[in-house]
Amino acid sequence: MQTAEARLKRIIVARLEEGDRLPDSIEILARRKKIHSALVLLLGGARDGTLVVGPSGRGKRRSVLTESFGKGREIMGIGTIFAGSSGPELHLHAAAGRGKSTLAGCGRTGLKVNIIIEAVIFEFGGLSARRALDPATGFHLLALAK
Repeated sequence: MQTAEARLKRIIVARLEEGDRLPDSIEILARRKKIHSALVLLLGGARDGTLVVGPSGRGKRRSVLTESFGKGREIMGIGTIFAGSSGPELHLHAAAGRGKSTLAGCGRTGLKVNIIIEAVIFEFGGLSARRALDPATGFHLLALAK
């Protein structure tokens, strides 16, 4: 287990609007505001998206299971932003529901805002962390400085 301590640096509130894309919109905002590490809370509406809903198989060569949706859904999500090889990267998990149907998973494949998503970003200070390629899994995982 890796651990580190941080302090709250600032809180940024954003309104994402119809057609904005996740994770792109949050990553663009993070670059503009120079956010390197943060917690992100989201709620609102989403459409035209795909969530990663689980792995298929085991080991390094596993594939991912995805579920797509088109029509608008209510969404709530939580994620983290940490610096990656090309700038800030959002790792977002969300639940998206419509009627009696709910999907939950990772939003890395993207979705569009349906009317509005409110985002609250809690930026961390005093933390040295980044996403780095993990050779064992092939994923870009959180790495904390020692």
